[in-house]
Amino acid sequence: MTPCRDAERINWFANHPEIRPFIGGQGPLDISIITVAPNVALFGEHGGFCLSWTAPDTYEIHTMILQEGRGQWAFDWAARSIEYMAGIGATHLWTRVHPDHRHTMIFTRKMGLRPCGEILTDLGDGPVAYRLFNWRLPPCQQQ
Repeated sequence: MTPCRDAERINWFANHPEIRPFIGGQGPLDISIITVAPNVALFGEHGGFCLSWTAPDTYEIHTMILQEGRGQWAFDWAARSIEYMAGIGATHLWTRVHPDHRHTMIFTRKMGLRPCGEILTDLGDGPVAYRLFNWRLPPCQQQ
């Protein structure tokens, strides 16, 4: 697995009609900043994850997977992505999930992230109390 540095490809997924409505806000997105280190983008044939650096060894996960990749492909890709991130020194991954996106919460929990609170965030559609989930590498496995 290697990080994707192709901003056009990442933006294509972000703006795809199966993904864009769930990101928040209006109009086309340009998230090419995700291609700049220390951010990481891990994409395969059905989409992937943008991981925004938020603090030392800590990244926020943004999920962008097309319908045909949801299910086993997504689970496998997520597991490989978590393994990759741990391999480059990430010890804490976190994400926020819209409270109406039950399917995303189920996926997030199956991937080993645990609920850890809420955060009121306005991504362009008004304030929403997003659910927070996180994953931490056990201290004995940290480098």
